[in-house]
Amino acid sequence: MKCVIIGAGKYGEVYLSFLSEAGFEIIGFLDDDPKEMGNFIQGIPVLGPTTLMDSIQEQYGIDGVFCPLGNNKLRVQFLKKARTLGLKTPNYIHPSVVISPNVKIGEGVYILLGSRIMPDTEVKDFTMISMGVNIAHHNILDEGVFLSTGCNFGASIHAKKYAYCGIGSTIMTGLNTLGEDCLIGAGAVVIKDVPDGAVVAGVPAKVLKYKDGYNVLSDSNINRGG
Repeated sequence: MKCVIIGAGKYGEVYLSFLSEAGFEIIGFLDDDPKEMGNFIQGIPVLGPTTLMDSIQEQYGIDGVFCPLGNNKLRVQFLKKARTLGLKTPNYIHPSVVISPNVKIGEGVYILLGSRIMPDTEVKDFTMISMGVNIAHHNILDEGVFLSTGCNFGASIHAKKYAYCGIGSTIMTGLNTLGEDCLIGAGAVVIKDVPDGAVVAGVPAKVLKYKDGYNVLSDSNINRGG
């Protein structure tokens, strides 16, 4: 399958190595940074900005698009656009990943080496799971979730769309929900539900602030993590 990668940064280069090894023919990169135009990454050209996706099938005979961007909303936006253009959004799952029975995996999902998923978990479209992530049973990871390297994700938890769990974070069994577009800091230990748009960090994790566009809850409802 002939594909392009959106994002010519370091993570894009990492995925170039993995995808090439998996047999995908990577024709080039798309990137909106003018400094990347005309560059080559491991011999693969940066073809142009992401607007090129509109005509890339005709120009290059592209079948599919990979978008390993850490920005969850942008990743979902680009991959959904690819679909509307008739392009495929394949999964990439490293051969070392252990996926138990009764795990449901959507499309445009990327799972890197050494990760493990226990039974009865659902991983929805455009989710990214980095290396060495452990996911327990009966979880739901909504569209565009990102679990970074070494994250330990407990059982029976619903991570709403765009939730981001940083490197080495632990999401403890016993809580129910990680809110939409929340950000869990590196090394945090989350023991209570996290509201939509909350930025939390620490051991145990506490709410530090809310992202723009999300309403701050009353003090009686905020997860203070203590």
